[in-house]
Amino acid sequence: MERACGYERPHVMKNLLARFRKPRPGRDPQALLDLLGSHVAKRRVPNIAGELALPGRPRLAAPPVILVILFASRAGSSYAGRLLANTPYFNEVTESFRPGHLDIYRERHGLADTAATAQWAIDHHGTPQAFALKGGFSQLIAGTLLGLWPEALERTHFLLLDRRDRIAQAVSLFKAQESGRFHSVQPEGARMIEADYDADKIAFHLEHIARNHRRFAALLDELGRPRRTVIYEDICADPAGFVRETCDWIGLAPPETVATETDLAPLRDELSEAWIARFRREHPEAG
Repeated sequence: MERACGYERPHVMKNLLARFRKPRPGRDPQALLDLLGSHVAKRRVPNIAGELALPGRPRLAAPPVILVILFASRAGSSYAGRLLANTPYFNEVTESFRPGHLDIYRERHGLADTAATAQWAIDHHGTPQAFALKGGFSQLIAGTLLGLWPEALERTHFLLLDRRDRIAQAVSLFKAQESGRFHSVQPEGARMIEADYDADKIAFHLEHIARNHRRFAALLDELGRPRRTVIYEDICADPAGFVRETCDWIGLAPPETVATETDLAPLRDELSEAWIARFRREHPEAG
């Protein structure tokens, strides 16, 4: 018997609920695309297919270990990716299958087509031991169209990157979109002042973040795939610990020495702090 909410619930209820769950896609690419498409806007899958412009469905070769970092924007994915790229297992952790990125790689390196470019990204961003990418549903859709999943699904590990302070994340996303500057390595964006504060937009981003995490959790439940949740604030407190624990979790020997220096710096400033505090005062129900 399972105990839930203080009372005993028979397994028959669990079995009954299971009958209403979406069937797992197994090794059928179209079933996986249908499942991914059920979590996003109606045109997302055909739009990505159009951007990739594949004549058929290729099949990509990948190392034995694959890591996918799922996140909502401004969760610290670039920092987490750079930390992992400081190990011997990954050369770069980025949105490798984003169509725009693939276009850049193809032109820069003179590659034959999109499939060859995706294979180049796996080979050069990863190593013979492992490959990692970060993103959300668009990366998963593109990877399925490119032939990586569902064939490699059983050896893919999913790391959910979250923030303990989602209000700070929503403010960061609002500032990034309004200023046009998402990372410290980018040029200075539009100057933001106190009068630019917009509680409605921050609340919209806050719900968008929560919705993404609900959809990520639902998808992994439907796929029957385990996941590990990592909190951005904990990574900042112990970056070396994050790297070692992640490597150990995906079956790679934790490196003895972990380089924690990256080329990134936080964009949070006094204006961010003021807006975070103001939003908390105005919306105490948001936490």
